[in-house]
Amino acid sequence: MLRRVVPLVSATLLLAACSSSSTPKTTVIAPSDALAKLAAQGAAASYSATYAFHQVSPDTTATVQVWRAEPSLRVDVVVGGTTATLIMTSTGSYSCSISGAKKSCLQVAGAGAPVPAPFDVAPANLFSADLRALAAESPAYDVRAAPTRPAAAQVPAAQCFDVSSTSASPSSSPSPGAAATVPTGRYCFTPAGVLAAASYPSGNTITLTALQSTAPSASSFTPYARPTPLPS
Repeated sequence: MLRRVVPLVSATLLLAACSSSSTPKTTVIAPSDALAKLAAQGAAASYSATYAFHQVSPDTTATVQVWRAEPSLRVDVVVGGTTATLIMTSTGSYSCSISGAKKSCLQVAGAGAPVPAPFDVAPANLFSADLRALAAESPAYDVRAAPTRPAAAQVPAAQCFDVSSTSASPSSSPSPGAAATVPTGRYCFTPAGVLAAASYPSGNTITLTALQSTAPSASSFTPYARPTPLPS
């Protein structure tokens, strides 16, 4: 009798072990970690993109063109017949403009130096400083998952996050100034980390309308007029 019971018990235990080991485990990723991963991808991505920008007050609509190939970045803001350009490369940063037939460029910073505020084209931070801050300091923000942005035309679907510049908890200890680096708003990123959209409490928005995932040519980061240094 004992010989017949033992195999039966062993078989039962074996089935239980197999059943428990085959149960899939669900990994829950915190929104701040998911955002940090996408922002890090975006900070290293190479692409060219076009965005529609709308500012509520004063009511302004602009086209924003972006070329990115680490460590270089170029952002053009086109309003009517005027283009304001910021080019950042490993050799320096340049502020350029096109107004009608007139083109001009200034070298506004040396290699590795910050761009002076008057020449820092506002949307450029979305593709540089803000990305680095979200990648390295996302736990310092209150980050919550937001509804996914569906794919449209040539723009892929995007994962969205509501980000508050207020620290997530009193115990958070961000680096100095980190809490004020990224403005409060909703940020959406494609699976490759490319910004798909951003919107702010003010009502200002920026939306991706076209994307090319191939790396831009080196000529994209060459000033389109001979740069002159800032007056001392």
